Amino acid sequence: MASPPLALAQSPPHCWSELPLDLMQLIFERLSFTDFERAKSVCSSWLSGSRRSKPNNKIPWMILFPEEKNYCLLFNPEDKKEKLYKTQHLGDDLADSFCLATCRSWLLMYTFREVPFYILNLLTLERINLPISYVSDSPILWIDERSKDYLVISDDLVYFKKGDNSWKKISEELSDFHEGMVFKDHKLYCLTDDVLGVFDFSGEFPVKVYRVNVGGCVKPETRGQINMHDPWEFHHLRRRNNVVVTLGGDVLIVRSKSPAMSYSWNFRIFKLDSSNGKTKWEEMVSLGDEAILLDLGITVLAKDQEGLTSNSIYFTGDELNFYRTEIFVFNLDTKKVEQLPPLVSSSVSFSRARWFLPSFRND
Repeated sequence: MASPPLALAQSPPHCWSELPLDLMQLIFERLSFTDFERAKSVCSSWLSGSRRSKPNNKIPWMILFPEEKNYCLLFNPEDKKEKLYKTQHLGDDLADSFCLATCRSWLLMYTFREVPFYILNLLTLERINLPISYVSDSPILWIDERSKDYLVISDDLVYFKKGDNSWKKISEELSDFHEGMVFKDHKLYCLTDDVLGVFDFSGEFPVKVYRVNVGGCVKPETRGQINMHDPWEFHHLRRRNNVVVTLGGDVLIVRSKSPAMSYSWNFRIFKLDSSNGKTKWEEMVSLGDEAILLDLGITVLAKDQEGLTSNSIYFTGDELNFYRTEIFVFNLDTKKVEQLPPLVSSSVSFSRARWFLPSFRND
């Protein structure tokens, strides 16, 4: 008997759930974080296919913390409808907690309860209570998604758990680095008025890599003339120096300035150049295709990314000590600051807004 025609023997699938695995993987890797999570729930076949894929997870999200609530609101810049997503119940003590730092979908939280510090996963609801009694106003959080090893770095102390559930508390010379810290690729970048210090945390103990003089890149804080009839925040920090690490590993110092009695900002960026065996700081006029997320101390690819503008600096009013939750972007081309569209009704009160890079689970 003759064999059936090839077209009949290998008829194409008539159902989306029957897509070949390699084709399904190509689709998943083109999806944003939101669409990736939605696609996983289509059917068991798609859930299985998602376990071999990663989403196009390059777009940062914004977390908004409603006052006296046990949930958060999430804003995805890719969403043209400016839609807010409400998280699950994040614990009875969330209303009394403050977010001090983020690491992907993990939050370092402080509460006034018996266990004051804990780490919370915004999406999976995993929680780790910390045996810490104090951290500075701007600590660093890092956590390994699989092992749950983590680092909490404060002004003058480093706490970490590694593998065997043991705690180590390390006193370092970090107390001098009060301007800002960034942790990326197991390296800690610390800034003072005079020097930039870099520490390597890839081993059992942190090792100092180098110290570089920051020269005229960093300016000390100044305060405006005090008028008792004005809100106190007008007299607070008028200058700020942030250390930023780019996608390519370059180290930047971002210097911000706001004139007294004003909500306008100006930014200057300096890049560390170590070519030809010498170290020097050169002022940058363009970030190219990247954008800075000031509170995370990193750059992200903004070219062809919906919702992000390249050659820009994203920050919140709170980052510059104005205690406001509005989201701003400073365009380095136009030298102007723009406020992003309001995300919620003015009747809703928020304690803080933060950027984070959503992480996902292959399950």
